[in-house]
Amino acid sequence: MRTEQSIETINLRGRIGHDIMKTDQKRKLALKGEVKSFDVYKIPLDLLLYNKRNGRIISWMNKLESEGVVVDELSKDEYNEKVETMIVDSNRTALEKTKKNIKALGQIHPGVVLNNGTVIDGNRRFTCLRQLKREDGGDLFFEAVILDPEEGLTDADIKRLELRIQHGEERPVDYNAIDNLVDVYNDIRINRYFTTKEYAANIGKKESDVKKMLEKADLMVEYLKFINAEGRFYVARELELDGPLQEMTGILRKEKDEEDRIRVQDALFTALSTSKDRDLTRYIRKIGKDILGSKNREEFLEEFEDIVDDVHDAFQERETVDISTIREVNKDLEQVRSEASYIVSRRAEETAITRAQMKPVDALNTSLKALENIDTEQVSRMDAHTKGEFDRLVNLLRERLDSL
Repeated sequence: MRTEQSIETINLRGRIGHDIMKTDQKRKLALKGEVKSFDVYKIPLDLLLYNKRNGRIISWMNKLESEGVVVDELSKDEYNEKVETMIVDSNRTALEKTKKNIKALGQIHPGVVLNNGTVIDGNRRFTCLRQLKREDGGDLFFEAVILDPEEGLTDADIKRLELRIQHGEERPVDYNAIDNLVDVYNDIRINRYFTTKEYAANIGKKESDVKKMLEKADLMVEYLKFINAEGRFYVARELELDGPLQEMTGILRKEKDEEDRIRVQDALFTALSTSKDRDLTRYIRKIGKDILGSKNREEFLEEFEDIVDDVHDAFQERETVDISTIREVNKDLEQVRSEASYIVSRRAEETAITRAQMKPVDALNTSLKALENIDTEQVSRMDAHTKGEFDRLVNLLRERLDSL
């Protein structure tokens, strides 16, 4: 049961001149294809609330909801307390730096809020002000532009504004890499706010870069399905999967046959889930380079099939999957994990041996190509001194070939 003022009953513009005061500041924003200058207001902190769609904490919010918390049933204070913890945990170093600056100089950059109190830009500054008020007391205000969605702003307009602020105002986008992938996935795949071309325009990147991000996000979604953690994006964040996903997209991009692609994908998912190597990125890279890109790839894929089935089935049998579940499954599959590790090591070692054996052949191929570049016409025109040196080197080559 709500005990505090609900989101729906907050009307910031209706309080202007009372507990919300206009400042002499202005802030320019690009909305609906037009740049406008907006008034900045001093807003009491207790009238504001965090944006649950904030890309910086999207996987943290996902975890909260996965734990059964019904966000809409929380009071405003309960909700803000939980989200504040997420904001702090997402980047403590950056928050402490911002907090020191605000304490010393005040809030320099105005934020952006909606008329219902939702902070669209400035969640970290809002967090710092909340903490400073608890620590030092006194009347502190959040300075921000107030936008009213009732004036024709759609969810896509607001998200577009958020993207442009985060990516276009010459300040680092310090999202966790997985949160960034989830944000891209939701905006393009789920909510369909933008095409890849539109998204690229909003964040100032090439469309090809956004397509690569989306490709990696799609792979993350498929991996979570494989381990029966569909939609639990926080699992990907806690496993720090950005690096391994980057390697896997590069490997899978080379697979032109769809059936082969699925086999390779499942093998990589299994290897990722059973790895005893702490450096998962390097582990996946080794499989891609030393096995899947080598002559023994088919033998590896066939040998790995039973392990793929065992690992997939073990996760699918669980009712829910989170980090603790993954640890439990890995403990239950200790023998399978050892076998998987052995197969990967053995096949990679085979490739290393083959490459070592091929080094003399590769060297001869390189030499042959160099010899083919020699112009016989130029040889015939050499002066006596140069011709003598040429003949000496040819004889050395003959001697070396005879010794081989």
